[in-house]
Amino acid sequence: MKNIRQRYILFEIILPPKAPAMEISQELIMKALWDSLFTLFGQKKTFNAGLWMIRWDSMHRIGIIRVDNVSKLELIASMAFIRKLEGVPVIFHSRKTSGTVKKTLKRWREFFKTEPPKRDFK
Repeated sequence: MKNIRQRYILFEIILPPKAPAMEISQELIMKALWDSLFTLFGQKKTFNAGLWMIRWDSMHRIGIIRVDNVSKLELIASMAFIRKLEGVPVIFHSRKTSGTVKKTLKRWREFFKTEPPKRDFK
């Protein structure tokens, strides 16, 4: 049996140029990911994936999501199947996967030239 470890996926949400300006909330993203993962892989895989949003920058639409190493590829596939959020067409683009938050935050700074937001404990 494999050891279950955590993976951190750095992703961005791309909107079309003529799309209406919209605020994409953390809850909306998590609901879309849960629904997509549930539709494609079923209840057991969705429950065992352990999805958790680590960071989310709504202004730049960049985030880090935590998932276990066994479900990493399924989550990335599920992201590709999300086509709309609240009727607005979107593209989920997974940029990098890492085993530590520190390395993922470093990649955030390299790719996007912005500082990640501080962790809020809701």
